[in-house]
Amino acid sequence: MKVAFPYMGNIALVLEPMLRALGAEVVVPPAPTRATVELGARLAPELMCVPFKVTLGNMVRCLEMGADTLGYVGGSWSCRFGYYGRLQADILRDLGYRFELLQLRHDQLPLIARKVIGLAGSLPRALSRTVTMFRLGWHKSSTVEEAERLTRATTPYAQNPQECQSLLSQVLNEIRATPDPAGLRRLKRSLRSRFGAIVRSDRHWVPRVKLVGESYCVLEPFINFNISHRLGAMGVWVDPFLTTHRWLGFHGFRLSKDSVSAARRAARPYWRYCVGGEDENSVGQMILSARAGYDGVVHVHPFACMPGTVVQPTLAKVSRELDIPLLSLSLDEHTAEAGLLTRLEAFVSLLEKRHRRLNRPYLV
Repeated sequence: MKVAFPYMGNIALVLEPMLRALGAEVVVPPAPTRATVELGARLAPELMCVPFKVTLGNMVRCLEMGADTLGYVGGSWSCRFGYYGRLQADILRDLGYRFELLQLRHDQLPLIARKVIGLAGSLPRALSRTVTMFRLGWHKSSTVEEAERLTRATTPYAQNPQECQSLLSQVLNEIRATPDPAGLRRLKRSLRSRFGAIVRSDRHWVPRVKLVGESYCVLEPFINFNISHRLGAMGVWVDPFLTTHRWLGFHGFRLSKDSVSAARRAARPYWRYCVGGEDENSVGQMILSARAGYDGVVHVHPFACMPGTVVQPTLAKVSRELDIPLLSLSLDEHTAEAGLLTRLEAFVSLLEKRHRRLNRPYLV
Protein backbone atom coordinates (compact mmCIF):
# COMPACT_ATOMS: atom_id res chain seq x y z
CA MET A 1 0.00 0.00 0.00
CA LYS A 2 1.63 3.22 -1.24
CA VAL A 3 -0.35 6.19 0.02
CA ALA A 4 -0.30 9.71 -1.39
CA PHE A 5 -2.21 12.85 -0.44
CA PRO A 6 -2.57 16.37 -1.89
CA TYR A 7 0.24 18.82 -1.21
CA MET A 8 -0.67 21.86 0.91
CA GLY A 9 1.76 24.08 2.81
CA ASN A 10 3.89 22.08 5.27
CA ILE A 11 1.31 19.35 5.79
CA ALA A 12 3.60 16.67 4.32
CA LEU A 13 6.07 17.20 7.18
CA VAL A 14 3.38 15.93 9.54
CA LEU A 15 1.37 13.44 7.49
CA GLU A 16 4.31 11.49 6.08
CA PRO A 17 5.74 10.35 9.46
CA MET A 18 2.21 9.72 10.78
CA LEU A 19 1.38 7.37 7.92
CA ARG A 20 4.76 5.66 8.16
CA ALA A 21 4.12 5.08 11.87
CA LEU A 22 1.04 3.09 10.83
CA GLY A 23 3.18 0.92 8.58
CA ALA A 24 2.21 2.41 5.22
CA GLU A 25 4.58 3.32 2.42
CA VAL A 26 4.22 7.01 1.63
CA VAL A 27 4.64 8.73 -1.72
CA VAL A 28 5.47 12.26 -0.66
CA PRO A 29 3.70 14.63 -3.05
CA PRO A 30 6.00 16.99 -4.93
CA ALA A 31 5.68 20.71 -4.25
CA PRO A 32 3.48 22.41 -6.85
CA THR A 33 5.13 24.09 -9.81
CA ARG A 34 3.88 26.00 -12.83
CA ALA A 35 3.90 22.69 -14.74
CA THR A 36 1.69 21.13 -12.03
CA VAL A 37 -0.81 23.98 -12.36
CA GLU A 38 -0.87 23.75 -16.15
CA LEU A 39 -1.42 19.98 -15.99
CA GLY A 40 -4.30 20.30 -13.53
CA ALA A 41 -5.88 23.16 -15.49
CA ARG A 42 -5.76 21.07 -18.66
CA LEU A 43 -7.50 18.10 -17.02
CA ALA A 44 -10.03 19.89 -14.79
CA PRO A 45 -13.31 21.52 -15.84
CA GLU A 46 -12.60 25.13 -16.82
CA LEU A 47 -14.56 26.81 -14.02
CA MET A 48 -13.21 24.69 -11.17
CA CYS A 49 -11.23 26.62 -8.56
CA VAL A 50 -7.44 26.76 -8.59
CA PRO A 51 -6.97 24.52 -5.49
CA PHE A 52 -8.79 21.75 -7.38
CA LYS A 53 -6.58 22.20 -10.43
CA VAL A 54 -3.33 22.30 -8.45
CA THR A 55 -4.14 19.23 -6.34
CA LEU A 56 -5.35 17.33 -9.41
CA GLY A 57 -2.04 17.94 -11.17
CA ASN A 58 -0.27 17.03 -7.94
CA MET A 59 -2.08 13.68 -7.68
CA VAL A 60 -1.18 12.80 -11.27
CA ARG A 61 2.46 13.26 -10.26
CA CYS A 62 1.93 11.01 -7.22
CA LEU A 63 0.41 8.23 -9.34
CA GLU A 64 3.32 8.49 -11.76
CA MET A 65 5.65 8.07 -8.75
CA GLY A 66 4.00 4.74 -7.90
CA ALA A 67 1.18 5.59 -5.50
CA ASP A 68 -1.66 3.05 -5.45
CA THR A 69 -3.85 4.71 -2.79
CA LEU A 70 -4.97 8.34 -2.73
CA GLY A 71 -6.13 9.86 0.55
CA TYR A 72 -8.46 12.86 0.77
CA VAL A 73 -10.52 14.70 3.32
CA GLY A 74 -14.12 14.38 2.15
CA GLY A 75 -17.65 15.28 3.05
CA SER A 76 -20.99 16.47 1.77
CA TRP A 77 -21.29 20.20 2.24
CA SER A 78 -21.92 23.18 0.01
CA CYS A 79 -18.28 23.93 -0.86
CA ARG A 80 -16.87 21.80 -3.68
CA PHE A 81 -13.88 20.95 -1.48
CA GLY A 82 -15.91 18.13 0.08
CA TYR A 83 -16.16 16.46 -3.33
CA TYR A 84 -12.55 16.85 -4.50
CA GLY A 85 -11.73 13.20 -3.87
CA ARG A 86 -14.67 11.79 -5.80
CA LEU A 87 -14.40 14.22 -8.73
CA GLN A 88 -10.66 13.88 -9.08
CA ALA A 89 -10.89 10.09 -8.82
CA ASP A 90 -13.34 10.03 -11.73
CA ILE A 91 -11.03 12.21 -13.86
CA LEU A 92 -7.95 10.14 -13.01
CA ARG A 93 -9.69 6.82 -13.71
CA ASP A 94 -10.92 8.15 -17.05
CA LEU A 95 -7.25 8.81 -17.83
CA GLY A 96 -6.49 5.14 -17.18
CA TYR A 97 -4.97 5.30 -13.69
CA ARG A 98 -5.86 2.52 -11.26
CA PHE A 99 -5.80 3.19 -7.52
CA GLU A 100 -7.86 2.96 -4.35
CA LEU A 101 -9.59 6.07 -3.03
CA LEU A 102 -9.63 6.63 0.74
CA GLN A 103 -11.67 9.53 2.08
CA LEU A 104 -11.61 10.69 5.68
CA ARG A 105 -15.38 10.73 6.18
CA HIS A 106 -17.61 9.33 8.92
CA ASP A 107 -19.01 6.60 6.67
CA GLN A 108 -15.48 5.56 5.64
CA LEU A 109 -14.08 5.13 9.16
CA PRO A 110 -14.76 1.33 9.32
CA LEU A 111 -12.86 0.86 6.04
CA ILE A 112 -9.94 2.99 7.29
CA ALA A 113 -9.87 1.02 10.56
CA ARG A 114 -9.67 -2.27 8.62
CA LYS A 115 -6.80 -0.88 6.57
CA VAL A 116 -4.89 0.14 9.71
CA ILE A 117 -5.44 -3.26 11.33
CA GLY A 118 -4.34 -4.96 8.11
CA LEU A 119 -1.11 -2.96 8.05
CA ALA A 120 -0.41 -3.76 11.71
CA GLY A 121 -1.40 -7.42 11.58
CA SER A 122 -3.54 -7.33 14.72
CA LEU A 123 -5.88 -5.02 16.64
CA PRO A 124 -3.56 -4.48 19.67
CA ARG A 125 -0.65 -3.62 17.41
CA ALA A 126 -2.89 -1.29 15.37
CA LEU A 127 -3.96 0.54 18.54
CA SER A 128 -0.34 0.89 19.66
CA ARG A 129 0.69 2.25 16.25
CA THR A 130 -2.24 4.68 16.24
CA VAL A 131 -1.17 6.12 19.60
CA THR A 132 2.40 6.44 18.32
CA MET A 133 1.13 8.08 15.14
CA PHE A 134 -0.85 10.79 16.92
CA ARG A 135 1.91 11.43 19.46
CA LEU A 136 4.54 11.87 16.75
CA GLY A 137 2.14 13.88 14.59
CA TRP A 138 1.35 16.30 17.41
CA HIS A 139 5.02 16.99 18.14
CA LYS A 140 5.87 17.42 14.45
CA SER A 141 2.90 19.72 13.92
CA SER A 142 3.44 21.85 17.03
CA THR A 143 7.13 22.34 16.15
CA VAL A 144 6.19 23.44 12.63
CA GLU A 145 3.62 25.78 14.16
CA GLU A 146 6.19 27.40 16.46
CA ALA A 147 8.72 27.80 13.63
CA GLU A 148 6.14 29.44 11.37
CA ARG A 149 4.91 31.72 14.18
CA LEU A 150 8.40 32.92 15.04
CA THR A 151 9.17 33.52 11.36
CA ARG A 152 6.09 35.73 10.95
CA ALA A 153 6.85 37.61 14.18
CA THR A 154 10.54 38.17 13.39
CA THR A 155 10.49 39.00 9.68
CA PRO A 156 8.99 42.54 9.96
CA TYR A 157 11.73 43.59 12.39
CA ALA A 158 14.69 41.86 10.73
CA GLN A 159 17.45 43.85 9.06
CA ASN A 160 17.55 41.15 6.40
CA PRO A 161 14.11 39.47 6.12
CA GLN A 162 15.57 36.73 3.94
CA GLU A 163 17.49 35.44 6.98
CA CYS A 164 14.15 34.49 8.52
CA GLN A 165 13.15 32.47 5.46
CA SER A 166 16.54 30.78 5.37
CA LEU A 167 16.30 29.86 9.04
CA LEU A 168 12.75 28.60 8.56
CA SER A 169 13.86 26.34 5.69
CA GLN A 170 16.70 25.01 7.85
CA VAL A 171 14.36 24.33 10.78
CA LEU A 172 11.82 22.57 8.55
CA ASN A 173 14.57 20.28 7.26
CA GLU A 174 15.55 19.52 10.86
CA ILE A 175 11.92 18.73 11.72
CA ARG A 176 11.75 16.39 8.75
CA ALA A 177 14.92 14.59 9.88
CA THR A 178 13.97 14.30 13.57
CA PRO A 179 12.27 10.93 14.11
CA ASP A 180 11.18 11.05 17.78
CA PRO A 181 9.13 13.28 20.13
CA ALA A 182 12.08 13.87 22.50
CA GLY A 183 14.22 15.28 19.70
CA LEU A 184 11.32 17.42 18.49
CA ARG A 185 10.83 18.85 21.99
CA ARG A 186 14.49 19.84 22.14
CA LEU A 187 14.30 21.38 18.69
CA LYS A 188 11.18 23.35 19.61
CA ARG A 189 12.82 24.72 22.77
CA SER A 190 15.78 26.00 20.73
CA LEU A 191 13.70 27.98 18.25
CA ARG A 192 13.09 31.13 20.30
CA SER A 193 16.81 31.76 20.85
CA ARG A 194 17.66 30.96 17.22
CA PHE A 195 15.14 33.40 15.82
CA GLY A 196 16.05 35.89 18.56
CA ALA A 197 19.64 35.92 17.28
CA ILE A 198 18.55 37.46 13.96
CA VAL A 199 19.74 41.08 13.78
CA ARG A 200 16.85 43.53 14.11
CA SER A 201 16.33 46.87 12.42
CA ASP A 202 15.43 50.05 14.30
CA ARG A 203 11.75 49.73 13.35
CA HIS A 204 9.49 50.48 16.35
CA TRP A 205 6.07 49.96 14.79
CA VAL A 206 4.73 47.42 12.33
CA PRO A 207 1.15 47.07 11.09
CA ARG A 208 -0.53 43.84 12.16
CA VAL A 209 -2.70 42.19 9.51
CA LYS A 210 -5.06 39.22 9.69
CA LEU A 211 -4.94 36.80 6.76
CA VAL A 212 -8.32 35.16 6.09
CA GLY A 213 -9.99 33.33 3.23
CA GLU A 214 -10.18 29.91 1.61
CA SER A 215 -8.04 27.32 3.40
CA TYR A 216 -5.80 26.20 0.52
CA CYS A 217 -5.14 29.78 -0.60
CA VAL A 218 -4.15 30.73 2.95
CA LEU A 219 -1.90 27.71 3.57
CA GLU A 220 -0.17 27.11 0.22
CA PRO A 221 2.59 29.68 -0.47
CA PHE A 222 2.90 28.66 -4.12
CA ILE A 223 -0.66 29.78 -4.79
CA ASN A 224 -0.60 32.96 -2.68
CA PHE A 225 2.97 33.88 -3.77
CA ASN A 226 4.17 33.40 -0.19
CA ILE A 227 2.10 36.35 0.93
CA SER A 228 3.12 36.09 4.59
CA HIS A 229 6.79 36.50 3.74
CA ARG A 230 6.11 39.18 1.11
CA LEU A 231 4.20 41.30 3.60
CA GLY A 232 6.71 40.52 6.35
CA ALA A 233 9.53 41.81 4.16
CA MET A 234 7.50 45.01 3.70
CA GLY A 235 7.36 45.41 7.49
CA VAL A 236 3.97 43.81 8.19
CA TRP A 237 3.23 41.25 10.89
CA VAL A 238 0.88 38.70 9.30
CA ASP A 239 -1.37 36.54 11.46
CA PRO A 240 -3.15 33.84 9.39
CA PHE A 241 -6.43 32.58 10.80
CA LEU A 242 -5.40 29.06 9.74
CA THR A 243 -2.12 27.13 9.99
CA THR A 244 -1.09 23.55 9.29
CA HIS A 245 -1.40 22.79 13.01
CA ARG A 246 -4.94 24.14 13.19
CA TRP A 247 -6.05 22.57 9.91
CA LEU A 248 -4.95 19.14 11.13
CA GLY A 249 -6.94 19.65 14.33
CA PHE A 250 -3.95 19.37 16.67
CA HIS A 251 -4.79 22.73 18.27
CA GLY A 252 -7.63 21.04 20.18
CA PHE A 253 -11.21 22.19 20.58
CA ARG A 254 -10.88 24.78 23.33
CA LEU A 255 -12.93 27.92 22.75
CA SER A 256 -10.71 30.96 22.30
CA LYS A 257 -10.72 34.28 20.49
CA ASP A 258 -9.47 32.51 17.37
CA SER A 259 -11.86 29.57 17.51
CA VAL A 260 -14.39 28.77 14.82
CA SER A 261 -17.21 29.10 17.35
CA ALA A 262 -16.15 32.63 18.34
CA ALA A 263 -15.87 33.64 14.68
CA ARG A 264 -19.34 32.28 13.92
CA ARG A 265 -20.86 34.15 16.82
CA ALA A 266 -19.16 37.36 15.75
CA ALA A 267 -20.33 36.95 12.14
CA ARG A 268 -23.98 36.34 13.02
CA PRO A 269 -25.20 39.96 12.57
CA TYR A 270 -23.73 40.01 9.04
CA TRP A 271 -23.67 36.37 7.87
CA ARG A 272 -26.29 33.97 9.16
CA TYR A 273 -24.84 30.59 8.13
CA CYS A 274 -21.89 29.02 6.34
CA VAL A 275 -22.24 28.73 2.57
CA GLY A 276 -18.79 27.14 2.26
CA GLY A 277 -15.21 28.06 1.48
CA GLU A 278 -14.57 29.76 4.86
CA ASP A 279 -17.01 32.59 4.10
CA GLU A 280 -18.58 32.74 7.56
CA ASN A 281 -15.18 32.25 9.18
CA SER A 282 -13.70 35.11 7.15
CA VAL A 283 -16.45 37.52 8.20
CA GLY A 284 -16.14 36.50 11.84
CA GLN A 285 -12.35 36.66 11.87
CA MET A 286 -12.47 40.13 10.31
CA ILE A 287 -14.81 41.35 13.05
CA LEU A 288 -12.67 39.79 15.78
CA SER A 289 -9.58 41.38 14.23
CA ALA A 290 -11.18 44.82 14.25
CA ARG A 291 -12.09 44.39 17.91
CA ALA A 292 -8.53 43.24 18.73
CA GLY A 293 -6.97 46.33 17.14
CA TYR A 294 -5.52 44.80 13.99
CA ASP A 295 -4.52 47.35 11.35
CA GLY A 296 -6.00 45.53 8.36
CA VAL A 297 -7.31 42.31 6.85
CA VAL A 298 -6.20 40.49 3.69
CA HIS A 299 -8.77 38.11 2.19
CA VAL A 300 -7.54 35.51 -0.34
CA HIS A 301 -9.89 33.28 -2.30
CA PRO A 302 -9.91 31.33 -5.58
CA PHE A 303 -11.40 32.90 -8.67
CA ALA A 304 -14.67 31.08 -9.48
CA CYS A 305 -15.16 30.19 -5.79
CA MET A 306 -18.83 30.97 -5.19
CA PRO A 307 -18.58 31.45 -1.39
CA GLY A 308 -15.45 33.60 -1.74
CA THR A 309 -17.22 35.78 -4.31
CA VAL A 310 -20.62 36.26 -2.67
CA VAL A 311 -19.06 37.20 0.69
CA GLN A 312 -17.22 40.20 -0.84
CA PRO A 313 -19.99 42.80 -0.28
CA THR A 314 -20.33 41.70 3.35
CA LEU A 315 -16.60 41.98 3.97
CA ALA A 316 -16.67 45.47 2.41
CA LYS A 317 -19.56 46.43 4.70
CA VAL A 318 -17.69 45.20 7.78
CA SER A 319 -14.63 47.15 6.60
CA ARG A 320 -16.65 50.38 6.39
CA GLU A 321 -18.63 49.97 9.59
CA LEU A 322 -15.71 48.84 11.78
CA ASP A 323 -13.13 51.05 10.07
CA ILE A 324 -10.61 48.32 9.26
CA PRO A 325 -8.88 48.30 5.84
CA LEU A 326 -9.53 45.30 3.62
CA LEU A 327 -7.55 43.92 0.68
CA SER A 328 -9.29 41.14 -1.24
CA LEU A 329 -7.22 39.02 -3.63
CA SER A 330 -8.73 36.61 -6.14
CA LEU A 331 -6.29 33.89 -7.21
CA ASP A 332 -6.20 31.53 -10.17
CA GLU A 333 -3.67 29.98 -12.55
CA HIS A 334 -3.43 33.28 -14.44
CA THR A 335 -2.67 35.50 -11.44
CA ALA A 336 0.48 37.53 -12.11
CA GLU A 337 3.05 37.99 -9.36
CA ALA A 338 3.87 41.57 -10.38
CA GLY A 339 0.26 42.70 -10.18
CA LEU A 340 -0.24 41.07 -6.79
CA LEU A 341 2.93 42.67 -5.38
CA THR A 342 1.79 46.09 -6.59
CA ARG A 343 -1.49 45.69 -4.73
CA LEU A 344 0.31 44.54 -1.57
CA GLU A 345 2.63 47.53 -1.68
CA ALA A 346 -0.30 49.93 -2.11
CA PHE A 347 -2.11 48.28 0.82
CA VAL A 348 0.94 48.60 3.10
CA SER A 349 1.27 52.26 2.12
CA LEU A 350 -2.39 52.77 3.04
CA LEU A 351 -1.85 51.15 6.45
CA GLU A 352 1.15 53.38 7.19
CA LYS A 353 -0.72 56.57 6.18
CA ARG A 354 -3.70 55.51 8.28
CA HIS A 355 -1.43 54.95 11.27
CA ARG A 356 0.06 58.43 10.93
CA ARG A 357 -3.42 59.94 10.55
CA LEU A 358 -4.76 58.20 13.65
CA ASN A 359 -1.49 58.83 15.51
CA ARG A 360 -1.96 55.79 17.71
CA PRO A 361 1.02 53.72 18.87
CA TYR A 362 1.06 49.98 18.39
CA LEU A 363 2.77 48.10 21.18
CA VAL A 364 4.16 44.64 20.53
